Amino acid sequence: MNQEEQQKKAMEFQILNGQFEQAQEHLRQLQEQKQSLANLSSTLKEISNLKSGEDFLSPLSSGVLVKTSLKETDKVFMAVGANVIVKKSVEEAKKTVESQEKQITLIMSQLQSQVSQLENMINHLQHELQ
Repeated sequence: MNQEEQQKKAMEFQILNGQFEQAQEHLRQLQEQKQSLANLSSTLKEISNLKSGEDFLSPLSSGVLVKTSLKETDKVFMAVGANVIVKKSVEEAKKTVESQEKQITLIMSQLQSQVSQLENMINHLQHELQ
């Protein structure tokens, strides 16, 4: 392999490596979103088992909880985008969260496939450059 070809392959290696790192970061972010949805799903199940007026710990943000008393245990407010919030039954909210979890799982699967392809290409180029 001449020097020009080697430089092209080295450039391609750097580009693929950057794409690989971006894809891995995206996977990490999706995993965090999936975990957040799993936590939400758990909280919705907990709420549906409570009676009106019962106390429970409500998350304000990561690691910050507040003791609250429920007035309604069968309805929640959900953001649906564009700063719009709608009132939904707990069951509707559970279905929405479940659908979002399925979408994230599908995206993660597709992205993992891309990561594997990138990894194979990187390994092949690395072998050629040695």
